[in-house]
Amino acid sequence: MQAITVKPPEAGITFQNLNYKSNGIKIKILENGICGTDREIVKGQLNSAALPPQSDYLILGHEAIGTVVEDGNIFKKGDIVMPVNRRGCGKCLNCLVGRPDFCETGNFVEAGIKGMNGFMSEYIYDDEKYLVRVPADIKNMAILAQPLADLEKSMDEIINIQKRMIWKCNDNTFHCRNALVIGTGTIGILFSLLLKTYGFSVTIANRRYAHEKESKIFNIADIKYYNSANGYNFENNSFDLIIEASGSSADVISETMGLLKNNGIFGLFGFIRSGELSINSHMLQDFVYKSIAMVGLINGQKPHFEMATDHLMQWKSMYPGIEKLLITDEIQISDREKITTALTEKSKDEIKTRILWD
Repeated sequence: MQAITVKPPEAGITFQNLNYKSNGIKIKILENGICGTDREIVKGQLNSAALPPQSDYLILGHEAIGTVVEDGNIFKKGDIVMPVNRRGCGKCLNCLVGRPDFCETGNFVEAGIKGMNGFMSEYIYDDEKYLVRVPADIKNMAILAQPLADLEKSMDEIINIQKRMIWKCNDNTFHCRNALVIGTGTIGILFSLLLKTYGFSVTIANRRYAHEKESKIFNIADIKYYNSANGYNFENNSFDLIIEASGSSADVISETMGLLKNNGIFGLFGFIRSGELSINSHMLQDFVYKSIAMVGLINGQKPHFEMATDHLMQWKSMYPGIEKLLITDEIQISDREKITTALTEKSKDEIKTRILWD
């Protein structure tokens, strides 16, 4: 079968024909999503990337949709499914109860990233317990369920942390709460849409003007856009929640931390790529006095994938045509040159690119 492979920590990709089979039911891959993690691996920049045991290659890809080729115990031939990408260590309590997003040993594996072959191949074989059913109505945008699942988990975590107080409004919703999302990549946009679904008033920021498709998304979902090229000139105590989703420089945290209200929460999603975080004693005192919380956010599990498909169904109804704005490019598997480029550099105005196997 045809597959796209890498050899971390080396840079580059290979289109390989493999005689590959594993345990589980057979799934024909329909499409893969490309994200920043794939590009970091391809460029040899992700330190945590690792080959599977006793293998000299890693099949890339942790975002995939496929059709079941043969009947299993849960799924039937022809069902559309999405595989969950992180698998547990098999030892710690969290992993044993299906929550490797909180693995205590750190010995989890991640498809296409760390210690487990990924999904950029004609076929995969997988245990049915790691598969999520994809409703046919959202097949053309369901690839977004993987990154969205991470954000579903993030919202669950944020809301649980904020149960340290009464955080809902006096109508028992979040309509009185203001959120700032930093970054307008796939994660920033999906996080903003999810926060709007929860009822938050949302501002999304980037150090440039919004491009055309971003502007259309923000307009139809009533999300405010802020050009932060000249800094974050909001009044202090403006936001109940700040999400850092740009992965740019650490100084954005110190720039924006003062914008949090009392009892606010700062969520860090993904990995800051550069810079240093400088916090003086006054900021630390403010952090304590205002009862600010900060949390790292990563990786959703099967319940979050299911929540993600539900929200994609909801968005398709609420915002007709939004899938055409969120999926910005499609590449046929036969176009190896374009795939190689897409796995190396993000294209201008890209939100989500997918590789089509049919």
